[in-house]
Amino acid sequence: MESNTRSSSLRYMRFFRASLLIICTALFSWLLLGIYRSFIIDPQTTLQGFFAAIPSGIAASHYDLVFVVFLTAATLVLLFLAMGSGFGTGIVVVIFYLAILVLLGWGFANVNLVKMLSEPFTFQWLVYGDFLQNADAQSAMRDAFNLRDFAASSLSIVLVLVLGYAAARLCLRLGATGRSIFLGLVVLCVASALFGTERYLQAAALPVAKIENPIVHFVESALLNPSPVVFTMKVDASDPDVASVGERPAETSNFKAQSPNPIKNVLVFMMESVPSRHIETFGGKYPVTPNIKRFSADSMRFDNVYAHAPSTQYSIFSLFSSMYNDISYYGMTASHPDLPLSSISSTLSENGFRTAFFWSADSRFQRVNEFLLKRGLDVVKDYRGQKCNVPTFRLSDEKWKNMDYNSDLCTAQSTIDWVNADSENPFFAVMFTAMTHYPYLIDSPMFSAMPASSKDNVQVHYSDDEKFNAYLNALKIGDQALGQILDSLKQSGKPDSTLVVILGDHGEAFGEHGNYVHASALYEENVHIPLIMINKQLFHDDVVHSVGGIVDIAPTILDILGLPLPKSWQGHSLFSKQRSNRTFFFSPWSGYQFGYREDDRKVIFNASTGKVEEYDLEADPKEKVNLVKDEEGDHSELLRPIAGWVQSQRRRVADMVAQAEKSTARCRIASLEVDAAGTSFEGSPRLDVLVDGEPVGQMEVQGVESKAITADAIVAELKAASAHTVPFRFNLGAMPSPQKIELRYANDLWAGVGKAGDRNLFVGSVRVNGQTVPKNRLRVDNKAVGFIDDSGTSMFNDGSLWVSGPFIEGCI
Repeated sequence: MESNTRSSSLRYMRFFRASLLIICTALFSWLLLGIYRSFIIDPQTTLQGFFAAIPSGIAASHYDLVFVVFLTAATLVLLFLAMGSGFGTGIVVVIFYLAILVLLGWGFANVNLVKMLSEPFTFQWLVYGDFLQNADAQSAMRDAFNLRDFAASSLSIVLVLVLGYAAARLCLRLGATGRSIFLGLVVLCVASALFGTERYLQAAALPVAKIENPIVHFVESALLNPSPVVFTMKVDASDPDVASVGERPAETSNFKAQSPNPIKNVLVFMMESVPSRHIETFGGKYPVTPNIKRFSADSMRFDNVYAHAPSTQYSIFSLFSSMYNDISYYGMTASHPDLPLSSISSTLSENGFRTAFFWSADSRFQRVNEFLLKRGLDVVKDYRGQKCNVPTFRLSDEKWKNMDYNSDLCTAQSTIDWVNADSENPFFAVMFTAMTHYPYLIDSPMFSAMPASSKDNVQVHYSDDEKFNAYLNALKIGDQALGQILDSLKQSGKPDSTLVVILGDHGEAFGEHGNYVHASALYEENVHIPLIMINKQLFHDDVVHSVGGIVDIAPTILDILGLPLPKSWQGHSLFSKQRSNRTFFFSPWSGYQFGYREDDRKVIFNASTGKVEEYDLEADPKEKVNLVKDEEGDHSELLRPIAGWVQSQRRRVADMVAQAEKSTARCRIASLEVDAAGTSFEGSPRLDVLVDGEPVGQMEVQGVESKAITADAIVAELKAASAHTVPFRFNLGAMPSPQKIELRYANDLWAGVGKAGDRNLFVGSVRVNGQTVPKNRLRVDNKAVGFIDDSGTSMFNDGSLWVSGPFIEGCI
């Protein structure tokens, strides 16, 4: 009996000691969370101000206290259930301390996250960051929890654990009565704090984003995602704002092209994270875009153009497809990269243009590379395929993927080399910069590698804000890259025949409305982008005030070229006489936010909080005065355009995806056959076969031995060999609707002048699924590579024979 009593007493004391440790640690943890909260609701720059702000921070930490109370209560219940087991008690205590470490660490990181994102971290931000696999996520986390902050938070957390332990030990030294009084006071204080902090929040009316517990906010964002009211508001079944070219009446244009049309080439220069406000010709106050300014006399500026979402992959999708994205936080490139869509690159390719895309960053981000490979591009080259004189920014590791990128100057040189490689065929090229992407790295070998004598390459002090100053220096490098391309066009005699299109993919915020980077809001700094077109034959420092978006850029280009628009496109030419003066945008990562601009009116609706904002941009370009005074009133008329756009677009994308799934089997190609012959010299000619940029096989052609010396004899020799073509077959495993096949001849060899022997290749015909591809779907890189005639394709130098789709009737 005595043994059982002693055992029971030991179990009770173990439970009591562990409970005291848990309660004391929890109490000090809440106080520390309150101190963290003071940095969010009342940030201070002085030590005196910091101490003065602590009481308000603790008073505002109601939701942190509720979380701690529930965590403590749950732990005490588990301790009671495990009271009979020392091992079980230890496990419960360890789990509690791990939870406290996560809570305090997340609470500290939340200080910087709220500053950057305007709200605690959400599941939607996790998706946007490729589940922490891309540069956005890594850089944001690094800034939110950098080495200095990590040291400060670690020290504060250790202090809390020490104080909790010391308080528990002191309490154990009290008698039974003293311990009872202590626990009673703790319960009374916690109850008073719960009541008092709730009343404080009601009186202070602080923004929800600044007071919510970050862990609870994240879980709610993942599990509780109610449909925004604009998804369910009653509107017309078909919104004209999303109607495609094939669904709306024919439009007429204010643009009158010269005859003959001088434009033979198109070069698109897309700048990463650049809003219009930082471009000098748009009123930018920092001298960081001298090359854009230098060509302003030969340009047309569109001063009311918007990104439809403050995110790169969304803008790439809209630029190429002239379509709005799906209204979701995944994006079309990530969720449907293979969707058969008419694009500006495929359209121009069908009209004889060479096509290429060059990016300083990693195109694997959000599966953009997969999307681009389906858009009829001859070349898709990111930082991995470029040769630079300066090192690559190496940021990736096993944990953080797709983060490396090159200097924009290097990408500019790659673009220039490609443009100059063929002076005969028209080209369409896109160059996309990267250096102005957060975190705006400028402390790199790139700067030290620049000529010291060039004052344009020296880092300049524009702002005391370290990040903003780095951003402006990076923007200046991007402008210099543009200048090099424009100068190269002049040197090669192409400026009059080339339409240069300059735009930002979206904006970038630096605290103008309390948020940073780009994807957390829809204010002008987030979505208002520059759009400039340069050609001195067409433009003379003109300005267009039409309201438009990125979906309208491709139609505007085709309008200038005098080409018809694909029927699936939703955009309008910015010169169209029938276009509405309205465009839409949304951001689903910091709550569901929607907006539109119509004439000078701009409306923003946060469906997660219910907040409606309306601005007169003519009178209030910085969006300081919200014209909506009654937040509880009926705003249905303001929101109706958003609802119509959102619902119609969601239906359109759903129908398009469903139709594509039905057509997948019909549009697959299973086989590719190539009839080839050649002449051999120290080996046989070899052909590499690529479908939409992916290697699928290789063929070595056993040609007749070459003995020709003169050019005429070499041509005649290959002509004779062409009578003996051999079929080569490739099983493509039912590839879904490819856009382009490349037959790459890469091992040409010539004996030299006056010597016998030349290795050459002849392709007689190309068959897809047994059907011969017509000659008008074939082309070679340039005349130096070879030529196409009625007999087939003769190739005398390294280069590619391009076979353009669609390969099955009715499949885009």
